[in-house]
Amino acid sequence: MALDKESAKQVLAHIDRDELAQLGCDLVNIPSPTGQEKAVAEYILHWFQESGLKPVRQEVEVDRPNAVGVLKGDGTGLSLGFNGHMDTSFTGTQEDLRMVAAVEPDSELKGSIKDGKVRGLGISNMKGGVAAFMMAGKALKKSGIKLKGDVIFAAVVGEISRTPIGPWQTKEYRGEGAGTRHLLTHGMHSDYAVVADGSDMNIVWTQTGVVQIKITTFGKAEAAWGTKRSTHPMVKLNAIVKMTKIIEALEKWAERFEEQYIYNSPTGPIYPKVNIGAIEGGAPYRPNYFPGVCSVYVDVRTPPQVRPVTVQHEITKSLSSLGIEYEMEAYKSLLGHEGKGVEPLVQSLEEIHQFLFSQKLKPEAPDRASIWTDTNVYNELGIPAVKIGPRGKRIGPRAEEINID
Repeated sequence: MALDKESAKQVLAHIDRDELAQLGCDLVNIPSPTGQEKAVAEYILHWFQESGLKPVRQEVEVDRPNAVGVLKGDGTGLSLGFNGHMDTSFTGTQEDLRMVAAVEPDSELKGSIKDGKVRGLGISNMKGGVAAFMMAGKALKKSGIKLKGDVIFAAVVGEISRTPIGPWQTKEYRGEGAGTRHLLTHGMHSDYAVVADGSDMNIVWTQTGVVQIKITTFGKAEAAWGTKRSTHPMVKLNAIVKMTKIIEALEKWAERFEEQYIYNSPTGPIYPKVNIGAIEGGAPYRPNYFPGVCSVYVDVRTPPQVRPVTVQHEITKSLSSLGIEYEMEAYKSLLGHEGKGVEPLVQSLEEIHQFLFSQKLKPEAPDRASIWTDTNVYNELGIPAVKIGPRGKRIGPRAEEINID
């Protein structure tokens, strides 16, 4: 269907730049780390109601709601869903020191408007995108345009990459699709979907999967003092020294894996990635003992054609020649997907992009496209979905900013 430019102008006339910027600022000023999205969800639900949209509260788990606004059509046309996550990349607390070497003052995490930008924790990833589709919904309602199909605006919990493992088992560690999967399995289906995660207003509909694996080596927990390396070889007794051999082998395998499994998608190459993201072992307060256990945690971003078991098989093969005893446990397995049947949606977005920006819609750059987002959940469940949305940047260890215009 061709773009109705007059209707588009009617909607645009109801979008207030300053109101949009302030909305983004307000969302930032309600902290919402993963698992603690309730307060910002309540704000969004109230905002939807005040703006004339039907608010729908979905309890993903206790005190953790998705916030959805719906504009009803007359049922004669196709429906469209917009999606964005409320949780932020960092918590804004001292917990972040597990991820960054130093943190900026809390004042830099607060929402502010300066020099044509909104700043604060979460504005780029991705409260800016959420604010954008909230304002679009309000403008669409105020325009009075009669809709043929429903439009669903979903602010969801739990998209940031966090995984329950070991002692980290609470809702603060349930991310990567937790909210969107609940959204879609509890009635909020649409014919098509746009995930407004940051892409610099470029487009992609292929995203990587995620495999996370824990590898553990074992030593002999006894005093190290008074021993000779000739009679007490470290590679046999010290779990951490054993792990260094594992890490070396994993890094060599990672180089091969990342080259072998590049995926050629309709918008360009999708790059796989292997990252050793965490390590634990030994007792800092008792380093005179050979550590009896050491674990590394490996994150593997997989293109659509690679199954999680393939990753496990390849790691097993790459470590087989070391002669080191280890245990391997996969604790996350999400498939990557290429959206099918997205062509009508892409065509419409191309027309809209040309109308708004007087330039062609571009594909997302490969390094930014090769990630996991909630786009995967839609495409997994058979809803053609693309990712396109505004993107800002980090301006500190945790603080972000995004251009208003």
